Parts: sequence; C-alpha cells; structure tokens
Amino acid sequence: MAGHGNDTNSSEQRQARLVFTSEIPRIAETEHGDYAELATLLKQYRREPVPLFFLFGGDSLGPSTLSSFDRGAHIIDLLNLLEPDAMGVAKREFSFYEDELSQRSYEASFPLVASNLYDPITGANLDGLESGVLVQQGDIKIGVIAVLSPAAQEQYPLKRVMIFDAKTAVREQSILLRQAGAELIVLLYSANFDFIEPLLSQQLIDLALRKNELFRLTSNVKAPSSPRHINLMASSEVAVLDLSWQKSDPATLQVQPNIVLLKNFAPEPKVLSVVKNHSARLEQLLGEKIGLTQVALDTSRRAVRSEENAFGNLIADAVRLHAGADIAMLNSGNIRGEKQYKAGATLTRKDIAMELPYRNQVVLLQISGQQLLAALENSFSELELLRGRFAHVSGMQVRYDSRKPVGERVLEVTLQGKTLDLNKKYSLATFDYMAGGGDGYKMLTELPQQNYPNQMNKLVAEVVVDYIKQQQQVAPVIEGRLVDVGRTMP
Repeated sequence: MAGHGNDTNSSEQRQARLVFTSEIPRIAETEHGDYAELATLLKQYRREPVPLFFLFGGDSLGPSTLSSFDRGAHIIDLLNLLEPDAMGVAKREFSFYEDELSQRSYEASFPLVASNLYDPITGANLDGLESGVLVQQGDIKIGVIAVLSPAAQEQYPLKRVMIFDAKTAVREQSILLRQAGAELIVLLYSANFDFIEPLLSQQLIDLALRKNELFRLTSNVKAPSSPRHINLMASSEVAVLDLSWQKSDPATLQVQPNIVLLKNFAPEPKVLSVVKNHSARLEQLLGEKIGLTQVALDTSRRAVRSEENAFGNLIADAVRLHAGADIAMLNSGNIRGEKQYKAGATLTRKDIAMELPYRNQVVLLQISGQQLLAALENSFSELELLRGRFAHVSGMQVRYDSRKPVGERVLEVTLQGKTLDLNKKYSLATFDYMAGGGDGYKMLTELPQQNYPNQMNKLVAEVVVDYIKQQQQVAPVIEGRLVDVGRTMP
C-alpha cells in the first residue's frame, strides 16, 4: 500500500507560475516602465493561489546615471521591495568590478547566482554569490542556475575573477540541484550559447530564460525553437509563464507563455515613492544647464555602435583636447543614453551623466602606428553584433570594409592628411577602461602612460561637461572620420 501511495504521489500533477525579466538599469522610466510597474504586476499575480516564482535576470546594476554614484545600490534597494526568489548575475553586474558586486550581494535579501565564476581568493565563487540555488514556493522546489559568457572578461576587464566553461557549470549544477530535490531546473543566461537547446532536449535543464534586446537589431541571432526557451526582445517585456508537469517527470513540462509589457501596469505606490526619492537625489545633483546643441544628435545603440556618430565625435574631440593628444579613440559601449536630441535642445549635466554613466577617466598613451592599426581592427571586428568595442575617433580618418574578414578590414588611416606610419609614435587619448584591455583592446595594456598638463582625476563625463560649457553651443557633424566602403559601394 505504501508503495502504491508513493506511485500516486510521484505522478501528481504540478502547477506553478514563473515571472521573469531583466535589464532594468534605469529608474523613473515613464516610457517603458520599471520597478514600480513590475511591483504592481507581481502583486497582481501573487494574489492568485498558484505558487509564483519571480526570477530576475540581472544586467541591471549598471550602467546608469545613478549607478555611477552608488555602484548600483539603489537597484538592490528596489529589488528588495519586489522580493525576487533569485537574481542571475550577468555582465553588467561587473560595471564596477568584483568587490562592488560582492558588497551588493550582501545588501540583497535574495540570492545572487553565478554558476561559472572562480575567485582565487576564496578558491570558489566570488564572495556572496551562489553557484546554484534551490528556491521554494509552497511545496514546489525549483533549481536556478545562471551563467556568463567568457567574453564578459573582455568587455569588463575583471581584476581577478575568472569565468570558466558555462556548459560544464550547467551540467554540474543541474546534477547537484536535482539531488537536492529540484523538480525543475531553470537556466538564466545573457549571451549567445549554442548548447542551450541541446541541454533542453537532454533534459539537463527544463527552462532557459533570456532577455536579448539585440535580437531586434541584428540578423545573426537565431530565434529559440523550443517552447521551453524564452527570449524577451524589448526593454519593457516580462515573461509570465504558466507551468504544468508531473512531479515524477519534468519531461512532461508544459509552458504557456504570456509576454506582457510593464508600461501597461500602473506603478505600485510604495515602490514608486522609493523610485522618486532616488530620482530626486539625482535631479539635485545633475540639473545644471551646460549648453545647447545646434544640430540633432542620436545616441541610440545602432547609431553609436555601427558607424561614425556626431555625439561620438563630440566626446572624442573633448577627450583629445583635454589630454592634448594627437588622436583619440573611445569605445562606443560607454555611450548609453539611447536618446534623440533635437537641434536647439538644451543639454544638462544629467544628459551627459546619462550618456556616459561609467566612471571612466582619460589616460594618455604612447602608441605606435602598428599598435593603432591593431586597435582599429579590434574596433571593427564585431560590427555585425553591434558590440561596444566599435570606437569613435578624433584626429584621424579611417576607411574600412565591413565585408572583409576580421583582422583585414582597415584599408587606410590618415592623420592630419598624412598616411599612418606604422613605425611612428603617436599620443593617444582614451578611456582607462580601454587602456586596461576592456572590449578586447589588449594591445593597449602594455603601452606607456604619459602625463599631460592639468592632469587630474576627472571622470570622462566631467571632461565632456567642461567642453560643452566652454563652447556654450556645440554642432558636431559626421565628416568622414569613419568610412565603411562596404556600405558605400554597390
């Protein structure tokens, strides 16, 4: 009888609901909605009798204007109010490097999960993070895994933490969590991995969740084919997944997805009040008017990461002038405003802080023509993916061909009307992020740094603010600094 009873129990039909979203680095987003609207959504579903799990995919501690001041602490503050069951760690959680992320984990009332990190100091994961976590609602237990791409080490030059093979980590954590009693295994991820669908078919994981806004902007990202593989594609999207399965057999899992938009929910008053308090602090700090733009400016992702851009030229010019350099080269991934400015618009300190939220400083390097050529090849190496390594320049003109193989795309470089001399030394102004090897600029890491007049520990945003205040009116134009003959030729 006991055995028969166990058989009946093991085939018990289970139901749960899972809410997933990620990539909400900014607050007070009246157009798309943010944490206040997400709080209303969660409150609505939590009233229903179905066990509800809320998993947050991360990519939110930076970059933003406010996070440049508090290193993402306000995001943890807001998430604590929303009570996620777990948060996955993605690359932007390293916006302020390892130790700040570790500190944020201790401020969180929920677990932060990163399954493929190794810190030589601890001999295991980064202090405060979990490699896998078992979360429970009612009598249902779900295992949560989150993995990063090794490419994150190029984009965010980590000082000591290493990222190891994601597929191996998923396999190991899946086994451990099943042994601990997980009925379902959920993978949170934030990069292009080719093993996701095979692991789903092998039932090593039961659900894979990602938010990938680039899916709409690039043509080389494959759409998920499995109904258990959910990929959100817009900033305001949230996945509400109704799950049903037999307790003894996760292969019976059925997923009914409902993709909802945060902007369709009213803000929850308590969370909105906290959002407003944080925003008010920011307005006090950044409300100063600094000048106006005589031309329209576009800082949308595609505009700044695929071709010469007027705002990118403005920043490059400001940095080159500040350091007194021959040339400047600045990765576009540091431009984060995603905003359109009309001709005649007044620019504020907040605008520039929003556009340049990272705490980068200007460094002056001595670089050979050969090393500069390698840096430019790196800039154009991932054009198809709209990566932030695409660089804006000042003091040079570059002709390149996006149709050519990676490493062979630069056709011609001229500086003040003269062809680049591979053996000559030039002074290059850039971000300390790039000088540290970020975004694949490893060729810059060994270059000698130079002092320059009036050198001080100013953030790049402050350098640009000073430049605009001095000019009072700016009118940056696209003038042939970066010319892709692959686009211009038939």
